[in-house]
Amino acid sequence: MSGYDIKKEAATSIGYFWSESYGQIYPALSVLQSAGWIRRRPGRQKGRERQVYEITDQGRSALDVWLAEPPRPTPVRSEFLLKLFLSDATDAVRATQWVEQLLAEETERLSQFRMIRDGLMAEQRDHPSLPFWLSTLSFGEHRSRAVVRWCRETLKVLRKAGTKQKKEKSQ
Repeated sequence: MSGYDIKKEAATSIGYFWSESYGQIYPALSVLQSAGWIRRRPGRQKGRERQVYEITDQGRSALDVWLAEPPRPTPVRSEFLLKLFLSDATDAVRATQWVEQLLAEETERLSQFRMIRDGLMAEQRDHPSLPFWLSTLSFGEHRSRAVVRWCRETLKVLRKAGTKQKKEKSQ
């Protein structure tokens, strides 16, 4: 695949839990090529010349080694939660809007997950990796349902805080 193809494929498959920019993909391709894990070859698409990459045997071995290692813990970094934490009752309206937006996004994401699940079951039913894909998808579904529940709980709290703030201002 080309770097563009890799970005496009990642967005439609692993993009719900792993995202990369072109600024990350192209330097990584250079590093992988320098290590001998991939090779670049010319390719054509709609008459255009482009560079495509393919994994080498050495790259397949390196991938196998990496897959055998346990995953490293990922530190949580959420600008959303940081801003919410640093807010106070005077920011309740703005924070409520943020949470409403997150609720809408996660609700839409759940709809997208249902379409992905339906597509996988229709098009990939016999693929040997299907149980792994479905388990990954299930994680996303569980996470989104938890965020939807959290948003609903938080909206009640924020609306109460906003109402309390309004009462205090009017006194």
